[in-house]
Amino acid sequence: MSRSTALFLALVLGCGPGRMVRRGKVNEEAVAQVRRTLPDIRGLPFREPVPALAMPPADIRATLAREIDQSYSPADLEHLETVYRHLGFLTADQGLRPALERIYEEEAGGFYDPRQKRLVLASRALHSVGFLGLLSSIAGRDLVGEFLLSHELTHALQDQHWGLPVTPDPMLDGHGDRLLARHALLEGDATLAGFAYVLGGTPDRDTIAWIERRLHTLPGDLAARYPDTPDIIRTTLAFQYDEGTAFAGWALAAGGWPAVNAVEADPPDSTEQVLHPARYFATRERPRAIRLGGTEPLEAAGWVPTLEDTLGELQLRVLARHALPAERAASVADGWAGDRLRAFGRGDALLLVWMTAWDSPDEAREFAAAMPSIAAAARVERREDRVLVLTSSENLDLDALAARVWGATDAGSAPADTLREPPHHARHDVP
Repeated sequence: MSRSTALFLALVLGCGPGRMVRRGKVNEEAVAQVRRTLPDIRGLPFREPVPALAMPPADIRATLAREIDQSYSPADLEHLETVYRHLGFLTADQGLRPALERIYEEEAGGFYDPRQKRLVLASRALHSVGFLGLLSSIAGRDLVGEFLLSHELTHALQDQHWGLPVTPDPMLDGHGDRLLARHALLEGDATLAGFAYVLGGTPDRDTIAWIERRLHTLPGDLAARYPDTPDIIRTTLAFQYDEGTAFAGWALAAGGWPAVNAVEADPPDSTEQVLHPARYFATRERPRAIRLGGTEPLEAAGWVPTLEDTLGELQLRVLARHALPAERAASVADGWAGDRLRAFGRGDALLLVWMTAWDSPDEAREFAAAMPSIAAAARVERREDRVLVLTSSENLDLDALAARVWGATDAGSAPADTLREPPHHARHDVP
């Protein structure tokens, strides 16, 4: 999770641990200064010491490879890639592991390791360019290193107070959209804390808005720097910092760090809430819990479940913009109220059963109307505020399957619960 921080720094700030690492070793005095000061700025005490060590780039690459191994078995990666290719998230020659390794390894400046409860800094300083790099040379301070360290130590604070996710979702019971929303909050909080540290105090509303404007360039920067990396990876990475900082900034502007702490204790349920903060902070729109049914005969016929997950509004945006202009794709994904996708494999064949729920029949109708452009071979059926999508690489009786799924699926309901009046905040947002 926090391993992507170095890439963010490289793209937006200019990256490198600088004076935090000297001659291949951690500068303990400089690190201790950040450790002492950060709790007062962030408003959270350290409950346990956080050791810091320097690693050469080769060891960092090996650590990242082990992280992927601990998160996904080779079979899991293969199943996920098969589904992603079928949905259009990956081309035939793209793989998830090479893309993840490249995008995280190239700018490995440092990270907090929630498994080992330690801070890791690259022993070889990276380039220090960008506006913080320039200010560092003027101020005589390693602002980039201070930002990196305070950002990662904020992850340690989060871990000690609320726990960081280290166990991946089961492939057959995934909640990836909810997990991505949590990561966005964690990165947004840590990004604001990093700026608070280098600025010497909590950012005010105008400064938060300025930080957000800087981060809005991140998706384009990632696309320019990694044009061959799958859009789904670039987008979910940028989302954690761009939209995540805007989401955490909403709370910070309204009630300071205590308000951010309250959100950390009750994190967002979906990427929808992060993309549209009023749907968390004003009237909370919880996603509908969809329980797919009617697929039992498939298993009796030799189809093996390989994946079940929730895509969510953000991934729906990415899916839609492969065929539609970005603004239109965002409109199609807006109104999402929940979804559940189940994948089955039989030999080389793949079958997807995907039920989506929407805020209104009109929103469902818009999504259903767009699906032929997004996935021309899919069977799409709408009933009121739900849309069922079926795709198969084999010639199956989809009429019978659709009837069973409609009859046995519980699409649930999640009435919104009003939390508070929306705080006045200068950020752009469409509730």
